[in-house]
Amino acid sequence: MILQLDTSILIDLENGQKPVIGRLEELKGMYPALPTISFMTYFEFLYGLRKKRPHNQNSSLAFLENFDVIQTTKRTASVLSLLKERYGLPFSDLFIAAQAIENNMMLVTKDADFERIEELNKIVV
Repeated sequence: MILQLDTSILIDLENGQKPVIGRLEELKGMYPALPTISFMTYFEFLYGLRKKRPHNQNSSLAFLENFDVIQTTKRTASVLSLLKERYGLPFSDLFIAAQAIENNMMLVTKDADFERIEELNKIVV
């Protein structure tokens, strides 16, 4: 199984937050493949860059390019529609969860809302 990093984890990782970095180091033993990010996480991170200074934007973009982005498929839409029907969570969270479920990935997040999604393999840091 491959780790999929949620936006909250990606931001903490970029900011050098030691607890998150330490937890990801621990998980590396169980999940040796490089972590990925969802299309929505990529979008959310890019959107957040709009508030940064150009110099900081460039270093953040370079950081972002270290991750493979999971692309959407028709199955993404199918899983997402089921999740939307079952859970009253924000669309962006459901989208991230749908891609993790579709690709049988382990979502790593700081957002406790993901705990409600029974179909999702997750690690809440």
